[in-house]
Amino acid sequence: MKKYIDFPTTRYQGSKRKLLPWLNDIFRKIKFESCLDLFGGTSAVSYLLKTLGKKVTVNDFLESNCVAARALIQNNNTELSTEELELLFRGKKRKGTISDNFSGIFFTDTENAEIDTLIHRIKYDENLQIKDFKKDIALFCLFQALLMKRPFNLFHRANLNLRTNDVIRNFGNKTTWEKSITELMRKTIKEVNNAIFDNGKKHTVVNKDALSIKSGYDMIYLDPPYYTVAKHRNIDYLDFYHFLEGLCIYDNWKDNIDFSKKHLPLKKRKSSFKKETFINDLKVLLDIHKESIIAMSYKSPGYPTIKELKKTIKRTHKKIKIHSIEHTYSLNKNNGHYKENLIIGFPRN
Repeated sequence: MKKYIDFPTTRYQGSKRKLLPWLNDIFRKIKFESCLDLFGGTSAVSYLLKTLGKKVTVNDFLESNCVAARALIQNNNTELSTEELELLFRGKKRKGTISDNFSGIFFTDTENAEIDTLIHRIKYDENLQIKDFKKDIALFCLFQALLMKRPFNLFHRANLNLRTNDVIRNFGNKTTWEKSITELMRKTIKEVNNAIFDNGKKHTVVNKDALSIKSGYDMIYLDPPYYTVAKHRNIDYLDFYHFLEGLCIYDNWKDNIDFSKKHLPLKKRKSSFKKETFINDLKVLLDIHKESIIAMSYKSPGYPTIKELKKTIKRTHKKIKIHSIEHTYSLNKNNGHYKENLIIGFPRN
């Protein structure tokens, strides 16, 4: 059986990877067999739950996150060999959607052609036989390589110049930025293959809005979008990772691009748990899963407040327990002023 420390390194906003030891200590003391990770993200918490022998269902609104969940959670024994990975790097480069639309925005023209080529080989080249979980693993390795080459590991700004300009910087890792996509994928595949294991349970991955999933789980783990009290811009995961989402819908990508913005994000999609609907959406969610244990990760201070969340959860769950720990968040100028909280609600029955 693997341990949570075997989860691959990731550069994803809000990842709970560094908090897994803390969460592990808490989850071990709760009795449950099946769990729904409703906002799966990197799948770090789902991986922890899998190492604890649980039956895990991972949901995420972003297909790119579902790729990670299939590769690391649903997949119990399939690996992508280094030989199979190397086949992706051979042959003539070809241009496509990325080369045609994203010149000078996130990657160099040479890199754009390389990404176009890799997507073609992973998704469409039948001669390579990269199918099912192997395809998910290959895509995951590509996603991680691209995140490593991005300033701040995000795609919310057209800022290739931050990486390519010859200036003194106080952020980022230029050494990693200048490594090739090939080299970074080779590094990631070793971590992924090492992380794959079978805990004896069948796991599921779904790509739905959080409020559309029916009840039937012993525990629901929630790590919803975080909103500040202030009115300035909040986290928008579709905006942050739209480029990875585009790779998932490569054939239809161009038709879904918002060309009115410099960083060419995907057109907005309706989803629950926006700031203005958060409390009402949480009430609906709790009504759906009122017979399940609720475990909700939440950073404070934020909106809504912990007090408001506790009051809302008490509508459907009789006993509330809150665990808190100080935690440093990357790329955050207010480090030291935040706490990570895990709010546990136990059902009335």
